[in-house]
Amino acid sequence: MEDIEDYRKQFIDEIRNNASLESTDPGSYFIERVLSDLEGLGELSDPIPMSVEIRNSRRQILAFDGYSYDEADGALVLIISEFSNQRDNVPALTNTRIEELLSYMQRFIDEAVNGNISNFCDDSDPAVNIANEFRKKIGKGMTATEILRFKFIIISNLTLSKQVKNISQPDFLERPVELNVWTLERFYQTFVSNSSEILEIETNDFDCDGIPCLRADLGEESNYDAYLGIVPGKFLADIYLKYGSKLLQGNVRAFLSFRGNVNKGIRSTIMKEPENFFTYNNGIAIVARAVRFSPDNSKIVFFKDLQIINGGQTTASLASAIIKKEAPKGMDTLYVPMKLTVLNVDDDMSEEQVFKYNSLTKTISECANSQNAVKPADFFSNHPFHVKMEQLSHKVMAPPVGGNPYQTVWFYERSRGKWEQEQMKLNSHQRDLFKEKNPKNQLITKEKLAKCYNAILMHPDQVCKSSADNFKIFAPYIDGIYENDRDSINEEFFKKCVCSIIIFDTLDKLISKEEWYPKGGNKAQITPYTISKLMTLLPKDSDLDWVSIWNKQTLYPALAAELLRLAYFTHRYLEDKAAGGLVRSLSRVAGTWADFKGVSFELSDEFQRSLISKEEIKSTEQAARRAHKFNSNIDASVEIFRLGATYWINVYNAINKEELLSYGDCDFIRGIAECIGRNQLPSPAQCRRLLKIVEKAEDKGYLMP
Repeated sequence: MEDIEDYRKQFIDEIRNNASLESTDPGSYFIERVLSDLEGLGELSDPIPMSVEIRNSRRQILAFDGYSYDEADGALVLIISEFSNQRDNVPALTNTRIEELLSYMQRFIDEAVNGNISNFCDDSDPAVNIANEFRKKIGKGMTATEILRFKFIIISNLTLSKQVKNISQPDFLERPVELNVWTLERFYQTFVSNSSEILEIETNDFDCDGIPCLRADLGEESNYDAYLGIVPGKFLADIYLKYGSKLLQGNVRAFLSFRGNVNKGIRSTIMKEPENFFTYNNGIAIVARAVRFSPDNSKIVFFKDLQIINGGQTTASLASAIIKKEAPKGMDTLYVPMKLTVLNVDDDMSEEQVFKYNSLTKTISECANSQNAVKPADFFSNHPFHVKMEQLSHKVMAPPVGGNPYQTVWFYERSRGKWEQEQMKLNSHQRDLFKEKNPKNQLITKEKLAKCYNAILMHPDQVCKSSADNFKIFAPYIDGIYENDRDSINEEFFKKCVCSIIIFDTLDKLISKEEWYPKGGNKAQITPYTISKLMTLLPKDSDLDWVSIWNKQTLYPALAAELLRLAYFTHRYLEDKAAGGLVRSLSRVAGTWADFKGVSFELSDEFQRSLISKEEIKSTEQAARRAHKFNSNIDASVEIFRLGATYWINVYNAINKEELLSYGDCDFIRGIAECIGRNQLPSPAQCRRLLKIVEKAEDKGYLMP
């Protein structure tokens, strides 16, 4: 992409166009779009767009446009938007305006905790329910509170004034405050850098003169460094109080919804025996891209991209003790054992380097957290399923529709931000061509797929939860398919995944245009509940016409009509069930879905006539599975052949010399080498046996060259 101004104009045009298509105003669409982007960047977890603006008795504004909870560090997150529909000459976002916007959010929280929101609005206003929810989580004191910190986020398409130098804030309601301003410039720089914003930590900034450590000698061939160190507990708590869950991005436990609960043993030691913490605690495991040492090389004084891989609970417990004033003896004598891995990588990494970096971090996490029996699918970014889906997305082109003369791609984004990054180095004409072939509305993120496909799998209560919770259902399902029937992950499977997204997105847009749907309603809950309910109502021998959805790239009329009819039924059910409460909270309860499944709803005759036989679908899927298996066998044969006869002779000699395998297995490897030497492709059966033999050798310690 040419520059930030080009990016800004493209962004505003996209906001306007999509807002028009969805029959909403650009400001509201901007909020939903940015919240989604921030969630993708890992800055937010399960954000809820909800615009609230009321005035108190002194006519002061109490407002926000979205909220979220960061369970990894016990934070309440409030988001407010400052949007301008101008394409050019965008005004600046000043220090004064930032302070005003922050005060709107803080006033709402203060009134929710110490006042009564219902004094300034009708009792039916959603603001009352939200205020009650905030008050309950914040609690009356610090002992039993769920909220240990406040995060305030200002999102804006305005240009940040050059006068804005420091936005750090004092504590609020006895809790630390983190204020972030996200402008388009910040989004642009994040996408250009091909990564999340990298934390750089100087120990001196936290009154720590460095972390004493010893380097482990791993040999010359190691491409990373390892250290054992002693971390002052106060330093660990302080960086967590400032950066929170950003320090846990590589931690699988954060992904699995680590809630920061304080272990009783850890808490007791902090309160009564801080000097024994080093002895009692197992310590923490940390990964960093790079470090810098003190002049005498005895202490680390700087970390780049520090990530806590294991020990998140220890770190959160220390921070909690400071906030709740539960360390009467202080932390001057409290130290934590540390194992540090320094990966020695640069900021500007290639895609291959990013993959290697993520893979190594994943492996360290997997080993460090092995006591939790974490499956590989929990580290979803690098799971082979996503590699396959990325390949299929480039291979299976969508048919041309709407008068377009060309096929398009459903772009599967295996690594976050790839769709944006693909365009960064293109000129204006090349970018237009890219978007014609890879339209933004056909971008598939992992989270998007999990949400839409889980609705088809009839888990709407999970879909209504956070992305991480939703993944808990989706990841084992995909892992099971991959391990037990990976040939089923083929072209037909990819098409069905796309169709699930088409159903979800199309219904979502149709609902927003219905007269019965109120502005700011519960589409996020109505849509998955409607789709799942429809799937439960299908006769046992019938299914949706998936081929029609794929070929037309939209819902066929009978399906669209039935979904809308059922959506109104779902809307009424959820509203009645909530009885004035929050539909969002109610929809996440498994019992709500169980009850809704049992409610009677008669399918229309027209819709039932549009259904097709499951036998027909089964036949198509079996053919696709056979074709995929055939192609996989061919690929394996070609790959083994490509390695060459010399390669396999060397493997044979090494294994035979070490006497790792039986004579028959060794002789088979030699036979494969001779076969390749005659320019013959090994058969699928030979490939399968060879791979089993290699696996046996590796189990006994052999490393393939």
